[in-house]
Amino acid sequence: MVKNKVAIILAVILIMGVVAISGCTGSGSSSDNETTDSTSSLNVTNLRVVSEGYSMYKVKADIVPDKDYSYLEMVLIWYDASGALIDKNSLAWNINDASEGKTIKVTGNGFLSGDETPAKVDVLFFDSVFSGGDESGAIYKETIEV
Repeated sequence: MVKNKVAIILAVILIMGVVAISGCTGSGSSSDNETTDSTSSLNVTNLRVVSEGYSMYKVKADIVPDKDYSYLEMVLIWYDASGALIDKNSLAWNINDASEGKTIKVTGNGFLSGDETPAKVDVLFFDSVFSGGDESGAIYKETIEV
């Protein structure tokens, strides 16, 4: 009786894990355009940082894809005034099924774990899940002052 309950609980947890992972990643097609900034297939405007206090920031922008994307995400990489790395927010914002020509209002959340004050932030957009430290797959990158 107890073994059956444990097996059912493990099965439910496994199913919930699979659903959670598949909902968070998307199929992510690889982009032919691996360049950054103005040559990407994303039109990014009104990019800005808003301090929320207590080491919390919002990075806002309007984006208009020049093609359909099954997945988009934003990564934030924070630097201090000397250019030293402070923190990375690897999944500040994401969306599935971004349609060509449709304006998307982006609000990414950044939280800095230390006491340092950021001077600039690299804002990167990817069309697949960010793989740790590899920035080469970014379809858009811009550095903005905080």
